[in-house]
Amino acid sequence: MKKKKLILFDWGNIVESHEKGYTCPMAWQDLFHQCGYMGNEKIFGNVSKYQLSAKTNEKELKETFELIKKDYNFNVDFNEYKRIYLEIFDKVDAYEDVKTFEHSLKDKCYIGILSNLNMLDYDRINKQLELEKYDFVFLSFKLGIRKPARELFEKVQEQLSFKKEDILFIDDTEKNVEAAKEFGWNAFQATGLELDKIKNICYTFIK
Repeated sequence: MKKKKLILFDWGNIVESHEKGYTCPMAWQDLFHQCGYMGNEKIFGNVSKYQLSAKTNEKELKETFELIKKDYNFNVDFNEYKRIYLEIFDKVDAYEDVKTFEHSLKDKCYIGILSNLNMLDYDRINKQLELEKYDFVFLSFKLGIRKPARELFEKVQEQLSFKKEDILFIDDTEKNVEAAKEFGWNAFQATGLELDKIKNICYTFIK
């Protein structure tokens, strides 16, 4: 019997690979180099300051691109940046076994996605996860705010009929997990390389 409980999964480093094969951090590095950046800065850790996944439309994204272009001396325009971005990030690997497990929970409870997501990544997340198989999909670029902001959790909760104690959130980042706990959800930190841990967390929650 399907439980009146909801499990929300992050995408990055849960199904999208950050540690195995061709990873998201590798893609960011390759993107900046192909756009003309000649330095050695670790891009993945620093690009978050631009809040790309909170931009809700192309105008905002283009304005932010112009800031990045200036800071990193890009030699491409916005359209070329988008072309390179889509080409490179389409190569990022996925933890297929985690996706399969997430889908397997559909007849046991409700499942959803809650992810900080650049609007350019929508087709890719849909390809990797098959979003139609999830009961709920919450993406930061559509909400206009990113984790770990409390406002994001409030916006999500407003759209749900579940009590806070009947929601489980799994994310790879400690600050996001702690923010979800402070909000009142059940929350645990794990990565896509810890499938056994993810299974144990989920089965314990829905038993």
